Amino acid sequence: MAIPSRQIGWGTEDNLLWQISKQLEQLTNVTAQACTTTTSTSSSTTTTTTTLPLYRVYTALLTQTGEGSSPNLVIDLPLVPGITYEITNDDGGTADFTNVGALNNTVGTFFVATGTTPTSWGDNLKGELEYNDAAPTVIVLENTIGNIWFTYDSVGAYSVTLANVGFQYNDTALFLSNSSSSQNGIVWTYVDGGGTIYIETADLSGNYGDGYLSRNTLEIRVYN
Repeated sequence: MAIPSRQIGWGTEDNLLWQISKQLEQLTNVTAQACTTTTSTSSSTTTTTTTLPLYRVYTALLTQTGEGSSPNLVIDLPLVPGITYEITNDDGGTADFTNVGALNNTVGTFFVATGTTPTSWGDNLKGELEYNDAAPTVIVLENTIGNIWFTYDSVGAYSVTLANVGFQYNDTALFLSNSSSSQNGIVWTYVDGGGTIYIETADLSGNYGDGYLSRNTLEIRVYN
């Protein structure tokens, strides 16, 4: 369905959503056009060949507030979508968080919550999650890459991790936009040789600081 034309009288939020919708439409067209299927038939054999999209993409709006703190423990309470949680107790294997974003229920698994109520906190309600409220929170707009989560490392420094395989230095492109908050500071991102993406923020003098991410658009492209 086509995105409607921008209308006179729209507010700031409507215009922002329109711009994001148009960007997503363009990205969808790129990946859809790059993925093609061809079929050839000989006298006895039919061969189908599928060409992968040019890249897989993760697009999200990032917000970061607060300073580093001890992990917060969550037991049998509603989760907050967009926050990264770590499973620290699976209640003997009976807790189930897979309906709210977890790939599995193994202790040590990180995931960004996609809902508020897990399938089960365990038979004894001892399933436990931890989170750091200074880690970036996200509104995910598109994700064709995989299980991605965010952690707080130190003042003005945050990590983006991809489960199992990590990000490859030579095939990952990163785009991080400014926002009204980051006009007072500097934001940048890069991927290291170990497969982790880092986001760093500082004031205009270059001193690392928190609080400069406010609905900044992060786009990660992993090329095939």
